[in-house]
Amino acid sequence: MIYGERLTEIARRKEGLIARAARERAVIAAEFGAWHKPIDVLDRGIAAARFLRAHPVLVAAALAVAAVLGRRSLLRWVGRGLVVWRGWRALQVWTRSLSA
Repeated sequence: MIYGERLTEIARRKEGLIARAARERAVIAAEFGAWHKPIDVLDRGIAAARFLRAHPVLVAAALAVAAVLGRRSLLRWVGRGLVVWRGWRALQVWTRSLSA
């Protein structure tokens, strides 16, 4: 019966290791929970940089428009664009809440 005892001991050890791994995963999740938003912002920044790298003509066009408009006019248009974008986002949130 030494073989059976050895299998029982291995099974107990396995259960203990599984429980320990679950506890460690919970601790790691709690530790990294605070980093979720900063990592999300960083991830969006990297995605934006990749988009701009993949579309150099778009970047050049934006710089040309900025040069033509001048600083004051450009800031005015950026402000208007920001207002429109925020309105669009608010509209999306509102329509999602209606459909939910």
